[in-house]
Amino acid sequence: MAGQKELVQVVAEQMGVPIESVTVIDRFLAEAGLRTRAKRGRGYTPMTYQDAANLIIATALGGGPKDAVQQVTGYRSLAARRVAESAFVSACGLGDTFGMALANMIESVAASREEFSAHEDAPNHMSAQVILYGPDPRAEIVLVRAVGVSTFEFGPMFSKPGDLQRTVHFSQITLGFVGEAISADFPETVPNRSS
Repeated sequence: MAGQKELVQVVAEQMGVPIESVTVIDRFLAEAGLRTRAKRGRGYTPMTYQDAANLIIATALGGGPKDAVQQVTGYRSLAARRVAESAFVSACGLGDTFGMALANMIESVAASREEFSAHEDAPNHMSAQVILYGPDPRAEIVLVRAVGVSTFEFGPMFSKPGDLQRTVHFSQITLGFVGEAISADFPETVPNRSS
């Protein structure tokens, strides 16, 4: 299982953000209680999928490290609203909140590596895309499976009126590498995103 340094390393490498920035973001999250506190001294503290979800949210939004706590609390608590394409899939199918759903996706993508790595023409192919909207927090997780597309929506349906809109995307690539780092099967060296 990945410790704090390994989690920071894999998030920085997969998202293309300087490790120094992610380290500072991680420190602010830990101080605010949004990341498992590392043990003092040489103690090893394994990170959780929720720790990873919080670090990914803050890193993806790209605000200053001091904004990380506010951003994570704003996005992780977004309630599941609906699945856009189907009334037959529970809006809470991934989790009651965006933070919970993202943590569950990090774990699921790593556990279903074969499906998420399969060519898009393969019958078992799956893919995922996470979209964060701002400045008013809203989020979507788009899950593509053989049975079709499911767009899990979190937060209010519409943003407040205003001309400024921000959209951030990342995919199962980040979710998979981070999930594998958290799982017990974490390799000694983290593959570079260009590999």
